[in-house]
Amino acid sequence: MECIGIAMLVMAVATIATHLGLPQAIAEVVGKICECHKCLSFWSTLIILTATTGNIVVATLLSIIAAYLSGWFALVLIILNKIYDKLWEGLNK
Repeated sequence: MECIGIAMLVMAVATIATHLGLPQAIAEVVGKICECHKCLSFWSTLIILTATTGNIVVATLLSIIAAYLSGWFALVLIILNKIYDKLWEGLNK
């Protein structure tokens, strides 16, 4: 019987949230976050570390560091991609 009550509560909250436009606003913000590797690294690290460790201070500090390092990691990936392209062009001549 408890499951029915939970299901009805979830249905009511989802309907009210949709009526107020909350899912659309959340989707817009998440879309903007997903376009930036630094933003996505920060928020993903923050959420995962907070959920697993429970220490918001350490999670925030490590998230800032992860966002910074993601820029350097992206640079390494760009360099490796250019090397791959040169090797591939050399093999296909």
